Parts: sequence; C-alpha cells; structure tokens
Amino acid sequence: MTGTSPQAAAPDTAPLPVPSPDAAPAAPSATAASAASAGPSATAASAGPAAPARRSRRPRFLRGWRLALTTVVVLIALFVAATLRLFVYPPADGPAKADAIVMFDGVGDRHGAAISLARQGYAPVLAISTRDPDWCHRTTVPGVRVLCFVPEPANTRGEAEATADMVRRYHWRQTIVVVGRPQDTRARLLLDRCHADNARIATVGPGSQWASTLAYEWGALLKALVLKRSC
Repeated sequence: MTGTSPQAAAPDTAPLPVPSPDAAPAAPSATAASAASAGPSATAASAGPAAPARRSRRPRFLRGWRLALTTVVVLIALFVAATLRLFVYPPADGPAKADAIVMFDGVGDRHGAAISLARQGYAPVLAISTRDPDWCHRTTVPGVRVLCFVPEPANTRGEAEATADMVRRYHWRQTIVVVGRPQDTRARLLLDRCHADNARIATVGPGSQWASTLAYEWGALLKALVLKRSC
C-alpha cells in the first residue's frame, strides 16, 4: 500500500479568504438600496393591502342638513314673493268714470278715499257697506246720491253679493269698488263669482295694521279658494 503524504490528505476545498482590515466594505445591492430609499411606506406597501378605513357618517349628516336648510329658505322666499304679489302690490286699476262707487267696509281710510272719488265726479252714486247705518246716513256729498247697505253675511263675500244685486237692480254698467289693498285679490275673486266683474278696484292701505291684515287675508283667501267656492 502506497502511503499518502500530509498534503494529499488535506481537503479539496480551499479556505475562505479573510478580508484585510484595510479593504473597503462591499457596496449594498441595488435591491437593498431601493428598499432603503423608499422608506417605511415601501415596507408597508409590500406588506399587503391595508384594511379599509372606517367611513364617517358626518358628511352624509351634514348633506342632509344642508338640503333641509335650502328647502326651508326656498319655501320662505316663495311665501314672501306670493305675499308681496297678492296682498302688498296687487295690480290696481286706475280710476275712471263709472255709474257708482261702492265702498267695502274694513281697516284703512276707505271712507275718505270713497268720498274723494265721489267729490271728483267719478260717479253720481256712492254705496257704503256698513254695520252702522246711522253713521252712514250722515255722509253727504254734493250732487252724489249716497246709499247705505248692510251685507249679509257681514264680510267680503256678502259685500260682493250685495254689489252684484245693486248692479242688477240699478243697471250699473261700470262700478268703482274701494277695498283694502291686501283685500284686492280676494275682492276680485268674489266679485267675479257673483257676476259683478265690471268693477274697477281702488285700494287703500291698512295703515299700521299690516301684520294682522296680512295674516287674516292669507286665511280668508285660502278659505275662499278651498271651502267657500260660491258667491
């Protein structure tokens, strides 16, 4: 048997080189450098999709309040516009010659307005709606016949019906009806229903009673449109 030398008995693998103390450290790989530059966000992204955040109900709640507020503002604006158009600035007729002047009872200086029209010669007859005939009979206008009537019922509907009766009785072709300005729309409606639509409307402001008169006229107009639909 041939003997082996000590060199032949050594393992075939060469020993790993030991780095010199003066050698530079090895440069990091491209993958490691990009991961380091990306920072924590890249690490979090690589960990998989995050759980969806819980959606707050506050935006939907606020949207509902905004819609409700907008609706209220629009309704108020429509109510104000309707009030102005129907009761504050109704389409008034200019005075013209007529067969009679009819004054509806109510707030405001209607009596003074009717007397003024009669004195200016717009009509030879003045008919006054009143609950006090004695007071009415004291009204005198030179050259003008004064009629006093108590409507039944004692409201605008009764006055419109009484006006229509006088139109037929005295064969009036044209009348001037003196009413309160907020009453204008309702008076036209009722005169038309009672077939006294040959009237020109002269209006008088309610003085300091605007608030109460507007509230009353809204209710009275709705009643005439919905409940009392006849003369």
